[in-house]
Amino acid sequence: MFLFLAALFFLVYHDLSYSRKFKELDQVKSSEDVLVTDVAEGTIVRRIALLSLGLFAIVSLIRHRTYGRLRIHGPLGWILLSFVAWALLSPVWAEDLPLTLRRLVVFGIFCIAAVAVARRLSLREIILWAFFSTALFLVIGVFTELVLGTFRPFATGYRFAGSLHPNGQGINCALLLLSGVAAADVEKHGRTFFRACALVGFVFLILTASRTSFAAALLALAVYLGAVCSRATKIAMAYSLSIAFCVLLLVLANASLPGLTSAVTLGRNDSAVDSSFNGRAGVWEDVGYYVHRRPILGYGYGGFWTPTRISEISDEEKWAIPDSHSAYLDYLLSLGAVGLVAYTLLLFAGIRRAFRFQNLSHNSAFAFCGALLVFCALHGLLESAVIWPSLLMFLGMVVLAQLAFVCRPQAIEIAHL
Repeated sequence: MFLFLAALFFLVYHDLSYSRKFKELDQVKSSEDVLVTDVAEGTIVRRIALLSLGLFAIVSLIRHRTYGRLRIHGPLGWILLSFVAWALLSPVWAEDLPLTLRRLVVFGIFCIAAVAVARRLSLREIILWAFFSTALFLVIGVFTELVLGTFRPFATGYRFAGSLHPNGQGINCALLLLSGVAAADVEKHGRTFFRACALVGFVFLILTASRTSFAAALLALAVYLGAVCSRATKIAMAYSLSIAFCVLLLVLANASLPGLTSAVTLGRNDSAVDSSFNGRAGVWEDVGYYVHRRPILGYGYGGFWTPTRISEISDEEKWAIPDSHSAYLDYLLSLGAVGLVAYTLLLFAGIRRAFRFQNLSHNSAFAFCGALLVFCALHGLLESAVIWPSLLMFLGMVVLAQLAFVCRPQAIEIAHL
């Protein structure tokens, strides 16, 4: 099952030659054409893989009932159902109905599959599945770059891509880091192996130079460790990190100010065209006009970024723009203020529930769920990857489904007593 799901996600979202393509896409117009084509068309392999995921979900729901009937436990389940229902209603007011319907089909498949996986796997198995998938994708990515001759970690401006865009690979490495650390806690055997893999994920996360993923992963990891470690360990870690941070600042400041800047930007030489804060500000200003036109309902689920708008805004900003570079802003555009409020409440309710269960049961698997949702919440501030179909989105949906419909508060409280 782990291998089947990993194969499906690889076929849908990965490209073995992407590291070469990323290096060759120096012209803004050529990369913009790729974005427009991805929105307007879909490959037959991607369609077959998504259909296979849907069939797998249906069969799993019918034949496998490890946890019995699904039940709504607390407000999280109702918030989740409300958000899904609002998204499914969005074709009523969608501006581009065909595009919205295509997006909703994929979203519906993800919803059904997430419930099926949450029902079939325990939290421990979900962590192991996340670890297996992300480790496999990283190994494939390193191998493809070695074969293509694009693996040059010491070259100026290098960003590790593998089979994904470096920002997407950054998310994959961040998930490997979080799942590796969590797997070392939930498994009795092989803890050194899991921690070593988590360290490898951290190293390659740095090589991707994906600053949003890097910052969100470190903060999510800090939240996880703060939840599972003892008080004495937390104090020791806080002192150690503070001293290390101060020493690092002193070394970099004495070396030169450019050295400090390079460390903060993970070695990237940004310009207005690169996905910098200045570039995002321009995009946010451009889409602000459209937000004011439909502030309550939005333009339909996934229906705002049409090929025409991608071309217009990309031409205006002079770089290829696939989305708003903010999950919250994209949900405001897609589902309006109602959808944005529901999504925000969903994240906070999920985080609160995960850490409440962790406090009751002292099960670090719940802390992983909370850390993952923290990563999604933080990453969504400056990137939109969490709202587009991907492993990150699917894993977040599986965790939310587990917390909302499978994990029972009464059972956890009784076990704790």
